[in-house]
Amino acid sequence: MPPFSEVTRVEAAIKNKSAKDLEWAVWYCRMRQAIPSARPADLKYWGGMEEKVQAAMAKPIEAKQYPARKKKPIRGLGSGPMGPDSKDVAEE
Repeated sequence: MPPFSEVTRVEAAIKNKSAKDLEWAVWYCRMRQAIPSARPADLKYWGGMEEKVQAAMAKPIEAKQYPARKKKPIRGLGSGPMGPDSKDVAEE
């Protein structure tokens, strides 16, 4: 028996992380839990699915970025004449 289309849609939303689909998936999971005739196993299943959807909605942790080295003010070709008082002149 193939899975229900709603279950497949919720799993696809988790996989693809589309904001619109994730919002729908949260609504659907909560709706399934709010049904008065829902069995305890159904409540547990849809509660777990809602947690997975919420985890997919959470923003990913950004990698730590270290500060870049500051560039010297006079660098490269075309930066103008370099005189003896310039900081980049190598001592001979």
